[in-house]
Amino acid sequence: MTKITKKTILFLAIAAFAVSCHRPYDTVFSTYPNGSPKLVFTVIDGKGDKLIRVGEKMYYENGNIMYEKHFKDDKPTGEWRYCYDNGQLHTSGSFSTGDSSDYGSGWKFYNRDGKEFVTTYDSMKVLQYTTDHRPLSVTYYVGDTEIRYQFNDNYTVNAHGTVRNGQKEGLWEFYYANGQKMLEARYVDGVENGLYISYRENGIPYFRGIYINGKRANIWEFYDEEGNLAGTKDFDS
Repeated sequence: MTKITKKTILFLAIAAFAVSCHRPYDTVFSTYPNGSPKLVFTVIDGKGDKLIRVGEKMYYENGNIMYEKHFKDDKPTGEWRYCYDNGQLHTSGSFSTGDSSDYGSGWKFYNRDGKEFVTTYDSMKVLQYTTDHRPLSVTYYVGDTEIRYQFNDNYTVNAHGTVRNGQKEGLWEFYYANGQKMLEARYVDGVENGLYISYRENGIPYFRGIYINGKRANIWEFYDEEGNLAGTKDFDS
């Protein structure tokens, strides 16, 4: 049987104290008017009165988490997650300590129902990030075609469509931050061709018509705020 001495007890006590001093804990930085946490930092005690940030969490007012980040030596590390207000994961990616990339890797993107936007692709690339490393647009490579998604600040889709040879091709759809469709446009070699419809934020159309080789053509229809036909214009006359 191992003999436990006073020196051993003292050593274990010091070790336990040292571990507890470096154990992460949460501190609420800001709250919503209803008192629920908004921004929470995960910290450990440093020298003196200094607190060292090792994590950061932002919450929606309904209590669901908006994002969760991890840090080491004030640099991104581990898995970062961004979520919709319904609690469903929107984006996740990983940062490695010492990684030469400032923007992480292995990013995956999901809709509000928990399904990946694109499930079958050859490769993917994040095209644009915010200053705090959140992906703003991503493209999926499928053969000679790219499927692109751009996101609003609240993680809803801002735009999506296909690109071929560096040009928009086929149907592109654009959305308001509330998820309502803003615009439908069709392209051939990056030029508007086909039906073009613009919508108000409540879903009622502004106008609709046809583009031919980048120019308005035929009769365009314009609608009032109630969705009634307010007038037309013949772009061929």
